[in-house]
Amino acid sequence: MKVILFLVCLLLFVPVYSQNMETPESLHYKILVLGMKIGDMKAEKYSGKADTTHYEVNSQVKFWFFGNVELKFSTISKFTKGKIVKTKSESKTNRGDYLSRITWKDSEYQVKAETYKYENSASLKGPLSWCSNKMFFHEPKAGEIFLSEVYGTSQPIKQLEPGVYEVTVEGNRNRYYYKSGILEKIVLENPIKNYQVKLVR
Repeated sequence: MKVILFLVCLLLFVPVYSQNMETPESLHYKILVLGMKIGDMKAEKYSGKADTTHYEVNSQVKFWFFGNVELKFSTISKFTKGKIVKTKSESKTNRGDYLSRITWKDSEYQVKAETYKYENSASLKGPLSWCSNKMFFHEPKAGEIFLSEVYGTSQPIKQLEPGVYEVTVEGNRNRYYYKSGILEKIVLENPIKNYQVKLVR
């Protein structure tokens, strides 16, 4: 029974590609807290038809915070002609599950976001061209507007210095570090623990 449950969980987080999609471009990262590895992250980019691009990020972490915390996190973002048209962010933990969906409809984004101690259903103006998934594969420009797939909010991208950008989401500052256009590291503030995401070479 345990083996069957493991296979079912594995399938839930393995992307399925149709014949119309190219082989994905992949990046692998390790997740660190206080210099200690607590998990892994994989970011993928692949193209469909009709000027459509998909980004998908999957991660799994385990750490101690007044008890063991286990988290599987998946975010999928769909772009058409360079604009975000749909996102889905899903967290599965041993302390509860959360789901956020954002969909472009008519002239605004319909938001239904739920995460730890947070809910949001306010519509959002757009269209927008940047979100966390896209930033794994493209270096942004200062002043671009960032969409949070988890919270369903938007905020400007600030450039702190060449190759370093900051986005503040719900009071938490997230910094993205690029080298030669490649995302090398993310430093993320979090209500539970701050952590880093570093590229694995």
